[in-house]
Amino acid sequence: MPQPVATRLRVSECFLSLQGEGPSAGVPAHFVRLQGCDVGCHWCDSKYTWGSSGGRETTIDEVLEEVRSLGSAPLLVVTGGEPLQHDGIYGLLDRSLTRWPRVEVETSGIIGPRMHHDRLFWNVSPKLPSATPRWEETWLHAREWAREPNATFKLVVGTEADRDDAVRLTAEHDVPAARVMLMPEGLTDAQVLAHAPLVVHACKAHGFRMSPRLHIWLWGARRGV
Repeated sequence: MPQPVATRLRVSECFLSLQGEGPSAGVPAHFVRLQGCDVGCHWCDSKYTWGSSGGRETTIDEVLEEVRSLGSAPLLVVTGGEPLQHDGIYGLLDRSLTRWPRVEVETSGIIGPRMHHDRLFWNVSPKLPSATPRWEETWLHAREWAREPNATFKLVVGTEADRDDAVRLTAEHDVPAARVMLMPEGLTDAQVLAHAPLVVHACKAHGFRMSPRLHIWLWGARRGV
């Protein structure tokens, strides 16, 4: 007997801003930030989303109406927390794809791909060894994600060891270099700028792309941006 589809979600916040990272950086976007994540990255800029009892519970339809009421945007970004740890995520994506021309999901990749759509894009951020003791778990499904044509890999680099690990791990998991974006780690613009040369060097040497952190440049590590 088929299981009922979850229609409720735990939401941390909703807002209208610009996508700050990844292949759509600079595009006006609605954001639905889900609550709950146990990956535990030490440099996380949204640790307020970690606790599974935080935020608020709402229905999929209510949250979509809420973000649409904020104004128009061509992009919906579902982020967290870790969106794929929510039972209602696929119901949310199904309904979102009827309302937005492009939908992106920010995920650590700790769960493998379960849904494909031509207008659904995945920003997959498996973690490097310096980020969390659980980093290896986020690479378990990397080859599956590499086979998803709409997945881009976005790796956070703050040290030479991070840079070297990014090169090694993407090669070990057969991730095409053209679909890898390296992003300098930092919760302030000064930190991002300090780490940027490591990223530039690796992109030039290996054919990766560089991701900005526009929201840090514009507003710093704040909620709702």
